[in-house]
Amino acid sequence: MQVNDDATVGDLKTQIRQTLGLSCPELLYNRVKLEDDNTLYTYNIVNDSCILVREMFIIICCVRESKVGVTHTRPFPLVVHGHNTFGELKWMLRTAFDIDMTNKKFILFEIPDFEPPDSSPLLHAGLGARCSVNVVDK
Repeated sequence: MQVNDDATVGDLKTQIRQTLGLSCPELLYNRVKLEDDNTLYTYNIVNDSCILVREMFIIICCVRESKVGVTHTRPFPLVVHGHNTFGELKWMLRTAFDIDMTNKKFILFEIPDFEPPDSSPLLHAGLGARCSVNVVDK
């Protein structure tokens, strides 16, 4: 893609949205997430540079909790990309919402005996935008 020398990351994202049809692209250069308001020059990005583009989306983790004999399920939205792993989802739930995942597991496709490995990427499980994942006690 061609952009002006003074283009911002936001300008490039707009061009990516229009050209590739991605609704929420995230850009990385040399493993650094690029911020919308900065110019490409700020990151020393020159002609023929390679920028990683990945589509970000929201999934909902429906966490089932039991307290004093009452069970309820609460939704927790997470912004992820397809290469995030289930181990990273556990970390996100712990750090963003203070959910202890030690004795909890993910349930996919209503198959109670299947728990995806922590190293498994979301895209391998067929998860995409607006999908939900159930989190239950082990």
